[in-house]
Amino acid sequence: MKKCPYCGAEYPDEAVMCAIDHTPLKRPVEPPVKPRAPEPKVVEPRFRFWQLSADERQKDFVTLVSCATLPEADLIISTLQTAGIEAFIPDESVMQILNPNAFGYVRVQIAPKDYEAARELLSDIYDAS
Repeated sequence: MKKCPYCGAEYPDEAVMCAIDHTPLKRPVEPPVKPRAPEPKVVEPRFRFWQLSADERQKDFVTLVSCATLPEADLIISTLQTAGIEAFIPDESVMQILNPNAFGYVRVQIAPKDYEAARELLSDIYDAS
C-alpha cells in the first residue's frame, strides 16, 4: 500500500500519482531490520580439574586435569614445565599405542604441593574451570 506524502491518502501499490493533489507516490520505506544480537557463546572448559581430597594431597602425585587427547595433554605439560612445575602423563606410552578415546581421558599428574599454582596458571591461560 502506498501513501501520499502530502495529503496522506492511501492507494494500491500500482498507483503512481495521488488523485487528489497529483503528488508522485513512492513505495513506503520499510524500517531497516535491526541486526540480531549474537547469541551468547557458551564456552565449554577445555579440560576439567580434578578435585583433591585430603587423602590425595598426601600422595606423591595427583591428577591435575584430564584431557581429551594426548597432544592437548602434551601442551599442558609444556606449559607447566615452562613455569617450573614438574608434570607428566602417567599412561603416556599406553595412550600412544591405544586409542585414548577408549579410555575417555588422558591424565596430567603433578606433585600435590604444586596443585594450586598449576590450577591457577592453567585457569589464567586456558580459561578452564
